Amino acid sequence: MGEELESVACALCSGQDSRVVIRGPGALQVVQCRHDGLLYMSPRPQAKDTRNFHRHFVREDNLVLFDAYRRRVLQREAAAIKRRRNSGTLLDVGCGTGTFFENFDARHWRLYGVDTSRLGVEVARERYQTEAFCGTLQEAQYAPGSFDVVTVLDTLYYCSDPVSMIGEAHRVLKDDGVLAVEVPGYRYTLFRDKGPVCWLLDGKRMRGFTSSHHLYYFAPKTLKLLLTSAGFRIIEMIPEQASLAQAWFGSCLNEIHFLLAKALFSASRGRVSIAGKEFYLAVKAHPGIRHC
Repeated sequence: MGEELESVACALCSGQDSRVVIRGPGALQVVQCRHDGLLYMSPRPQAKDTRNFHRHFVREDNLVLFDAYRRRVLQREAAAIKRRRNSGTLLDVGCGTGTFFENFDARHWRLYGVDTSRLGVEVARERYQTEAFCGTLQEAQYAPGSFDVVTVLDTLYYCSDPVSMIGEAHRVLKDDGVLAVEVPGYRYTLFRDKGPVCWLLDGKRMRGFTSSHHLYYFAPKTLKLLLTSAGFRIIEMIPEQASLAQAWFGSCLNEIHFLLAKALFSASRGRVSIAGKEFYLAVKAHPGIRHC
């Protein structure tokens, strides 16, 4: 990997009391906070190395990852948002190439994006005429209360400082606005990315956990702690499908798993999720007040 590593405290409680859950190559490891249960990488690459990785994440040779693999999931997530807001200003944080924007009619929506990939921002601007900013949400410096909807889709676990990102989302969202967050399913990730299933689908012992840029693994409990500490209240969690692979075998397993995940979530009345992705909708708990 060639990157300098840094040890970090728990993002939720700033505590240092953690236990090692998974040991990766070299010094990399995933730990769990003993206080609030957050699973995160420590030590990990420094923020400058993570930023450099994201700048080059979107490439000419991998644009399909942001289009075909994600389109169906993004369509359903956009529909869930539009059930609560049918027009307004929308900001997609980590917009990539802007595929999500194709679900919003320009006659009813004004679209904004933020991404650290210059190529991704250029593609989003060209395809969807969005007002896209190349950089982080904090660097964009939008005015308070600028947006009706802020989305953070498949992005939060890459962020070096998720508390700061969600706090900034709270600041730029209108008091009656909606925050949408999508993260990998916690139980799904623990089961999928190591052991027999990983051998079956990827031919290796472990995936994801030892990637040097997957910094956090949010369970429903820890994501709720993150959002509530920033002044949000979760109003709905929707089980979603993992990004679709092109291979026939993997795609079939994905479809079957998604059906089972939805059935289990419904049967357990929302208490048990084994979904590949988990999609959260939240609103400000106390409009105009930021909780620290």
